[in-house]
Amino acid sequence: MAYDLDRLGWWQFQELCTRLLELDAGVPGAAWSGAADRWRFTRREDGLGPPLLAYRLPGPVLVQTVWVEPGLGTGVAAAVDRLASREPEQLRGLRSYLLLCNGELEPPLRAPAGEEDLRVGAMGSRELGARIDALPELRLTMPSLLGLGDLGDLTVAGGERSTLDRRAAEELAEVFVPTRAYQRALAVLAAHRFAVLTGPPEMGKTAIARMIGLAKMTAGWEAHECPSPADVARTRDPRARQVFIADDAFGSTEYRADAAERWAREMERLLRSLDERHWLIWTSRPAPLHAALRRLHRERGAERFPSPARVLVDAGELSVAEKTLILLRHAKAAGLPARIRNRIRLRGAAIVGNPHFTPERIRRLVARLRAGTDNVARAIELELTTPTAAMATSLATLGEDHRDLLVALLDTPPGPVSERELTAALRRHHEGSLSHPPVELVDRLTDHFLRVT
Repeated sequence: MAYDLDRLGWWQFQELCTRLLELDAGVPGAAWSGAADRWRFTRREDGLGPPLLAYRLPGPVLVQTVWVEPGLGTGVAAAVDRLASREPEQLRGLRSYLLLCNGELEPPLRAPAGEEDLRVGAMGSRELGARIDALPELRLTMPSLLGLGDLGDLTVAGGERSTLDRRAAEELAEVFVPTRAYQRALAVLAAHRFAVLTGPPEMGKTAIARMIGLAKMTAGWEAHECPSPADVARTRDPRARQVFIADDAFGSTEYRADAAERWAREMERLLRSLDERHWLIWTSRPAPLHAALRRLHRERGAERFPSPARVLVDAGELSVAEKTLILLRHAKAAGLPARIRNRIRLRGAAIVGNPHFTPERIRRLVARLRAGTDNVARAIELELTTPTAAMATSLATLGEDHRDLLVALLDTPPGPVSERELTAALRRHHEGSLSHPPVELVDRLTDHFLRVT
């Protein structure tokens, strides 16, 4: 398929080239120096060839990654000329040179004057796109590639029976950032076929699961959204390769405090059904699941059932760099006017440093700006401080016991609250008996409304 690599931006294009050379030629990421928006190089002494290239470049070969302005082509001769004038030491002792760029290549493909003995090669958007098509693992580790064009035939094999909301997943791919949590989820799934995504609301748990599902669809897998354990049992096909996403937020606008228990009751059967061709991603409240896993681990052994710590992935911890890239990707995909982009740039540090930052809030902020507003500062304040409609609905649908517990927490001293302090405050705000002990009420609200330390 045709990939619009210009939409990646220089940093993600740099990541693409780094991962491609690692997969196709075994070049480690640590071997590179510089940055693609200026000069980024790696040197390989034994040359390069298939499968990265259709031809052979003898070593020593210098590989240069160059980000060019969207819509502009670039030529190998011009790139080498710039090297010769600005960093001549890079060309000493070379037999070959390979250029990787996001634009279309300008013919002819030849060395510049004075460097006729230098063998040259190049990979532009078309050549890089062919390698993206050929490498499912590259699409899995960089799912943002899936938002750069029509996936077409890539999802035919896995898409016929899949129940994943493909349209929503493809729209998400245009702005998705593969965070450390995403990469850890892949590692956990590869090791255990099962991953539990935790963290506060709107931090990207469902987004991570959907991106894994879409990427696996391009490798011939089926991806299924399963609101209940019965959906897994009904859909599982021992002959197919399938990833199941257990997320009770699908089709729902409110949090249901007891929804996870039905999954926990089926945990042993579900885990026994998983293998290298069948994966399960859990994105709902993890506490009941952890209890079930601990019981299975204790009763049946670690060799079959992983401990909670091995499958837990916290999606809530975003680095400053990840937040910045999330903001950039959303603003870039929205096509905001230059004056709005400049105002966002000026306030970028305050946005990513806001304690209420979530990817969902950034999505809504950019949508508000795209709809038209001149007061960017006010839009930022509203989106980063105002509870969302889903949050308000979730609070309103909680049972009386759960709501009173949240109110009681406001009537306790600042800082971490002990169980004894919480029980005393709860007696002041709840009349009559409780449906569950305070510790169980806390357990059911953990991650969505509370964080237990």
